Amino acid sequence: MVGTTVSHYRILERLGGGGMGVVYKAHDLKLDRTVALKFLPPDLTRDPDARERFIHEAQAASALDHPNICNIHEIDETLDGRTFLCMAFYDGPSLKTEIEQGPLEMGRALDIAVQIAEGLERAHEAGMIHRDIKPANVMITSRREVKIIDFGLAKLAGQTTLTGKMHLLGTAAYMSPEQVRGDEVDHRTDIWSFGMTLYEMVAGEHPFRCDHREATFYSILAKDPKPVKELRDDVPPGLARIIRCCLEKEPADRFQSMTAVLTELKSVRTQWIPARAHRSWREHIPRLHLRRRLRKLSLPAALMVIATAGGLAWVLFLRGTGGPSFAEGKHLAVLPFNNIGNDSANQAFCEGLWEMVTCQLTQLEQFGGPLWVVPTTEVRKNSIASASDAHRMFGVNLVFSTSLQRERDSLVLALNLVDANSLRQLQSALLTERLANVSSIQVDVVSKMAEMLEVELQPEAHRALAAGGTALPDAYEHYIKGCGFMHRSDKVENIDTAIELFQRAIGEDSLYALAYSGLGEAYWRKYKAVKDVHLVALAKQNCERALAVDTELPRVHVTMGLVHAGTGDHQEALRDFGRALALDSVNSDAFREMARAYSALGENDKAESTLKKAIQLKPDYWAGYNALGFFYYGQGRLSDAILQYRRVVELTPDNIKGYNNLGGMQFLAGRWDEAKEAWEQSLEIEPTRRVYSNLGTLHFYCGRYSDACDMFRSALSYSEMDYPIWGNLASSLYWTPGKRSQARETYKRAAELAETQLLVNPHDEVVLADLSVYCAMLENRDRALTLLEKVCASEPSNPDIMARIADAYEHLGDRESAVSWIGRALESGYSVRMLNAAPGMGELRKDRRVKFLLNSKRG
Repeated sequence: MVGTTVSHYRILERLGGGGMGVVYKAHDLKLDRTVALKFLPPDLTRDPDARERFIHEAQAASALDHPNICNIHEIDETLDGRTFLCMAFYDGPSLKTEIEQGPLEMGRALDIAVQIAEGLERAHEAGMIHRDIKPANVMITSRREVKIIDFGLAKLAGQTTLTGKMHLLGTAAYMSPEQVRGDEVDHRTDIWSFGMTLYEMVAGEHPFRCDHREATFYSILAKDPKPVKELRDDVPPGLARIIRCCLEKEPADRFQSMTAVLTELKSVRTQWIPARAHRSWREHIPRLHLRRRLRKLSLPAALMVIATAGGLAWVLFLRGTGGPSFAEGKHLAVLPFNNIGNDSANQAFCEGLWEMVTCQLTQLEQFGGPLWVVPTTEVRKNSIASASDAHRMFGVNLVFSTSLQRERDSLVLALNLVDANSLRQLQSALLTERLANVSSIQVDVVSKMAEMLEVELQPEAHRALAAGGTALPDAYEHYIKGCGFMHRSDKVENIDTAIELFQRAIGEDSLYALAYSGLGEAYWRKYKAVKDVHLVALAKQNCERALAVDTELPRVHVTMGLVHAGTGDHQEALRDFGRALALDSVNSDAFREMARAYSALGENDKAESTLKKAIQLKPDYWAGYNALGFFYYGQGRLSDAILQYRRVVELTPDNIKGYNNLGGMQFLAGRWDEAKEAWEQSLEIEPTRRVYSNLGTLHFYCGRYSDACDMFRSALSYSEMDYPIWGNLASSLYWTPGKRSQARETYKRAAELAETQLLVNPHDEVVLADLSVYCAMLENRDRALTLLEKVCASEPSNPDIMARIADAYEHLGDRESAVSWIGRALESGYSVRMLNAAPGMGELRKDRRVKFLLNSKRG
């Protein structure tokens, strides 16, 4: 059909097609403009009555005249009777295409959602229902404007008989429950489908999609979607609430109008922008669309032509206007590598390469002058996804954003160096590496990053980057994927997968020192999770093998030190950490673990001086003060800890972790007004689950149980899987007049989630203690005693755990055990003010032995 003329339109190219017809790009010969023609399937317009109804719908849609609704110019037909629509042509992708590249940046998602809602609000006011809202029916123009397409077509399909059967209204995966049931629908079916689309924009996955249409229908009718906060931590609570309400099964339980949805959305967006201070750097570079460029690259034509025989080829290298200012030092965060196309088979490689590149950049700190790099563990733990996030949390002034995509027999990477203060892109590079030479990519990428950072690599730096590596591509790929799974070592099955991959790497290259190192670390982490003693010997054995191949690997010495410290040989651990520091003089892991080893030996002065030395080497790095603050906390030196956390917030004024830790120390020190001020400051910067939970705890101990309930419910809006918050909510309900029946159900929920946690690690002292309290409150005496026996046998040293044990025994009526454990807790530094304020400890406090302990503490 391309090249032919239909009516007064010349067909230029086919744009796509589906069940509702085929779309072509065309030139309007009369008005000299580019348009889109949609040819409808003949079956949809064969019946004259159906065609007349469709024309009526299309006329109504064309009269909507709203900037977020596709303009319909006319309805016409070909000489052979085929009906087509002439619509405005938009030069841009569909929302479906954007989502396929991963979850949208939050500000971008909110902007798009508001525009869709505004279009639907206008349509509903005019009595029009779309019936098939989905990402494929939302276009994004080159000006970032949203256009909803295909108004009226779903109704046409639903009213037309095909092969004796009635079409279902809407695309299966986005149908509302009433559509699936075949009930009458109204505008609330669009609210459901809008909620589905919004969920997919934010989470990057469909809430109900299954392998088969029937299974999808069952999920829509009978299952609740996974809370979006479980898939993405930075979702604002208000947005999570909107999605939940849109996806209520019964229309009467949803929002009753798009106006109500739009009002809520605009409120969330207004709160989001000041909380973020800056938008993602991608939004400050119009039409960059780097991901789409990468997807469209033809490697043979665009890349391989200039690739060298050795492998790495720099296709593009741009320097922004005005070079970066490094006068204040180079404070760097590397964002998680974007896995272009969301290829699940590529995800572990992507995460592993991010880990290793960041680790090697960290090694350059000793060669690069005033350079420090945020570890991947901190970036991941704090869900840092943009340059502005990294600047706010860590006070960095530079950020690397990297995308990775597999193309045929090659890897394509895009590197972007961004000024985290101004969000200006400073430099960018696009490169490709043949998979046959993939083992060299890590060193090459780090070398290029160093060049972009203006860090001159001396021979010793090159040696450090190359240490422990392999020249065999299969071995390297197994190793990198293993590192990727180790990033998710909270699940034992991921550690097992990492172990298998490291073993494969060693099978390919028996002299691969880093693979032995990774295997040793994996065995150690598995031991920490499951407490299987024979894993310790395997951890040691593989670390020793790594060092037998290459003694100049700081990471191996640190791992070996962790193993020695974990098995009680702290003197040998100190030697291991010393060797690591001899190779990497600013290794923060080695300093931190060396301090812990000194503490374990009772040499607290040396532990303190070790942490202070780390601060002297990097005086403007917040993490050093954070570590020293934690050390002082462990020593019961709360005033000293407060001073360190104050330094953290001075260096990083928008660091919510700093304010949360500062508030925690002030709370434990009995300075509750100051704690409240710190936590409210954190809340002002960015509402988080943790700060709501902390404020809930403060309200609880101040006797404001109803306010505590509100705070804990706000915390749960971020994730409903956090068992301690359910437990704290239950306690608050228990002491709120008239709420004890609700408290019991809430304790049950906390206990269920805690039992699930024990399946992951049956030796977790915190979970054992918490669960014992819940079981005691639920009058499940046998289970509570079993848990208490197990946690007591572990001889916990944490005063909070000791207090929880005392609490459980008190509720079980075992006063002798309660007195013994609360005494241990107080001797270990448990807060007297918290004990005096705990409502469940009232009778225990009257015991003469506890009175004596409390008086001695006051004295």
